[in-house]
Formats: sequence, C-alpha cells, structure tokens
Amino acid sequence: MKKELKVVLYVLNLAVTSLAAEPACPVCSRYNYEEMLLQRVIRNELVMEHTLKDIKETNTKVVDALRKLQYENGKVNIAIEAMERKHILMEAALSTEQRVRISD
Repeated sequence: MKKELKVVLYVLNLAVTSLAAEPACPVCSRYNYEEMLLQRVIRNELVMEHTLKDIKETNTKVVDALRKLQYENGKVNIAIEAMERKHILMEAALSTEQRVRISD
C-alpha cells in the first residue's frame, strides 16, 4: 500500500508540476505578437506623418507655382493687348499715310 501511495503521489506530483508551469510559448508569442503589431502601427504612423508632411510641402510649392504662372499669364495678356493696340494704331497711321500719298 505504501508503494502504491508513493506511486500515486509521484504521478500526482508530476501532473501538478507539469500543469502548474506556465506555457511559455503561447503567452510569450501572444504578447510578442501584440508588441510587434504595435511597433508596426507606430512605424506606419510615422511614415504616414512624413508622407503627409511631404504632400503638404509639395502642395505649397504647386500653389505658389500656380500663382506665379497666373501672374506671368496676366503680364503676357497685358503685353499682347498693348501690342494689338499698337498694331491697330500702326495700321491706321499707315493707311492714313497711304491716303496722303495717293492724294498728292
């Protein structure tokens, strides 16, 4: 009976020790996975912030270039209108001069 009790206690001791020990892999891997996921989210957030900063800088440059282009376009239009007026005046002067020559 003592031997049987010792065997039962030994088996019970083995069962308790094996069940009492925390399974390291599933717990560690769960927290490890969550930590890796959080790190990835943080890295993605930093990349997105950097990308947003680049987009804002590019947008500012494009808006400035568009304003300059509109300003230069306005200057060109003013110059074209002035040239057209001078052209009309020159044609009028030329036609008046030709009439004077014909009259003489």
